[in-house]
Amino acid sequence: MEVSAVLATGERIVEEDSMVKQPPLATIQQADYDEDARFKKAKTGLHHFGALDTGTRSNAGDMEDADGEFEIPKAAIKKRKRKEKRRSRLFPSFDVEPSAIKDKINVADLRDLVLWILADGVAPKWLSIYNKLGISHIATILVPGLTPDLFGVNLDAIQPVSTSAIVSKMPQELSFIRDHFEHLWPTRAPGDRTKLFSPMTAFMNSPLTKADKNFLQKNGAAKKNSVYCSDNVPLKNFLMSAEELLDGDYPIHSATVVADDDDREELEEGWVETAPRTADQTHEKKGTIMVQNIYRVYGLDCEMCLTTHGSALARVTIVNWNREVVMDELVLPDNPITDYLTQYSGITAKMLDNVSTTLSDVQKKLTSIICSDDVLIGHSLENDFKALKLRHPTVIDTSVIYHHSRGLPSKPSLKWLAQKFLKKEIQQLKNGHDSAEDARTCIDLVKLKIEKGMEFGTFIPTTEPLLRRLARSAANTSGGAETSSRNGRGAVVDYGNPAQWHGTDARTIVSCRNDDEVVSGVVNSIGQHDLVWARLREVEFNRGWVAYYGQKKERREKAVAGKSGDNSEDTNGSAEDTDVADGKASPTDGDLQSCLINLNKRLKQIWEGLPPATAMIVMSGSGDPREMSRLNAMRTQFTEEFKTKKWDEVSVKWTDTENQQLIEATKVARAGVSFIAIKEPTDHES
Repeated sequence: MEVSAVLATGERIVEEDSMVKQPPLATIQQADYDEDARFKKAKTGLHHFGALDTGTRSNAGDMEDADGEFEIPKAAIKKRKRKEKRRSRLFPSFDVEPSAIKDKINVADLRDLVLWILADGVAPKWLSIYNKLGISHIATILVPGLTPDLFGVNLDAIQPVSTSAIVSKMPQELSFIRDHFEHLWPTRAPGDRTKLFSPMTAFMNSPLTKADKNFLQKNGAAKKNSVYCSDNVPLKNFLMSAEELLDGDYPIHSATVVADDDDREELEEGWVETAPRTADQTHEKKGTIMVQNIYRVYGLDCEMCLTTHGSALARVTIVNWNREVVMDELVLPDNPITDYLTQYSGITAKMLDNVSTTLSDVQKKLTSIICSDDVLIGHSLENDFKALKLRHPTVIDTSVIYHHSRGLPSKPSLKWLAQKFLKKEIQQLKNGHDSAEDARTCIDLVKLKIEKGMEFGTFIPTTEPLLRRLARSAANTSGGAETSSRNGRGAVVDYGNPAQWHGTDARTIVSCRNDDEVVSGVVNSIGQHDLVWARLREVEFNRGWVAYYGQKKERREKAVAGKSGDNSEDTNGSAEDTDVADGKASPTDGDLQSCLINLNKRLKQIWEGLPPATAMIVMSGSGDPREMSRLNAMRTQFTEEFKTKKWDEVSVKWTDTENQQLIEATKVARAGVSFIAIKEPTDHES
């Protein structure tokens, strides 16, 4: 396909009233290689420069001056300059004028840069790109833990800083960044005055265009009206598909039809799964209600406590379609309890004093009530199933059939759904949740969906996943995705299970346990994908950032006390940090130095594994969130206590002083750094 060289402004390069045609990248590189070879041979007298320009031979000695010094003919120098000018136009490159930049770039700007290069995005105003069509791939590496102060850059810096100007201030361990990136870009993370939003969500989701929004509004409204005018929606329409169960990280039942048998694991020791209905489990049995003359439906909710071996089941409640309790059991964990989590679970030591029921007892009772073709309704039931060590195939998840107002991949809380759609308050008890109340709420939400229609409780999105947009853009190009210069494929390489969160639309997902596996995943994936997104986390773990992202309620008190707590759902990602590493609150300089050495080595390995003309973006995503998180947790605790206590009775005070401290801490948390470069051919390739 013939294309012209294109500038960032969209202007095409024109010479002598005709566009400069760009041959395939491989042809450019081979031509450059051939010309370089001739140039080098001329310097050693092995090839006669005169032949390059005049077609005649000359003696090698003719290129020496009277002193015997080698002299390159002027014609050869001019030709060399013309060749370099030609290459500079054809080979892609970034160009920046720091003084022209009036505002700090943000994470969304980096996402839009990717869309401009690979898809149908708008040209950035902060960076010029020569020949974006020549960029073959993009590797985006998120490295939480890198901060402006680490590079000696002011927190309030706006314009990109030349790395050559801060060599003496940069960590000497990060020589790769010094040698391969011309600028450090101060980068603002998403958020407001007192909060840090997820940089990963901002990067991995792109705003819908006006045309896309209009299309969705038009078709969504028509669909909604048709559903609202119809009879009640069949319950089966809300059942989770095998794909949704896999994406939701549900334990997969042996009866579930999956595309890959590897997704169906052997039943582990201590686990059970529901069996098909038998003769003695008919609908006449006490507590069973037939819904739409087909299904027996139950609501399920569990409460947990903490033990020496982690989270464990403490209570399980099952209600039927009529909201009647069918089963309600307290459970004594196998391991010693370290925290009853009373303020959230409602479980107290006194409640479990005389309890001898074990998890095994509960499993036997539950499987005597529930069959594999019965429908279980709950909110994020994958967590309840894991606590019960239960596999069940027929599920309705209220966190899936109802949408968060921000759209995917965010999920709504059960409390918010009850307020928004049922017009009632739940989870208001001072002594924790009531599992029966939560189970009934899930039943009520499903009944409402059956009555109102499939579109009820869903929102017309304002964004779409970045990887989905890349695929859509490639498919819409002339000739379709199969013949387009872009294949629209994206890969996600990350810890845990990326498919559950930000890798939903990835063509390839690589699950990793450490940074070395991330490096291998990037190198092995980049050649087959337009975009590879990956995350290196050793520096983040070392600096103690993980536990301070997205504090959940049960960790607030620890945060206020200045303790790191255990890993939780973090702002840079999902709840996949469990069993990975605990952040150290105060790493030593030696620890950090070692991590930076490792980071330098890994970034270099990734770079060396990239094909020529691949753009590499290294971004921290944010700054240090720890102080901001501590103060936010402190403010939340004060707000909750002040509802029921007097000023002199609250355990923490919140004044304007603390509020100003929070604002300043949030500035620190939102101050990140980024680096951008394009890999040129090596000496052998050029």
